[in-house]
Amino acid sequence: MMEEMTRRCRLCQEPMPPSPFMTCPACLADSEKVKTYILKHPHVTPEKIAEETEVPLDKVSNMVKLGVNSK
Repeated sequence: MMEEMTRRCRLCQEPMPPSPFMTCPACLADSEKVKTYILKHPHVTPEKIAEETEVPLDKVSNMVKLGVNSK
């Protein structure tokens, strides 16, 4: 009998239920907020993104590093 593997969100590293996404529902919502903001304001700093979207700066920085917001 195989044990069910626990997946972790690639942004916050919290355990998450099975999903077709690589991020948990909370991070998925945050990444959509960030993506929408970046599309409207393409030359903005991570600090400004965090301030305007209310997504923590460490999460925004991780999104940028992982390329979550690239098309």
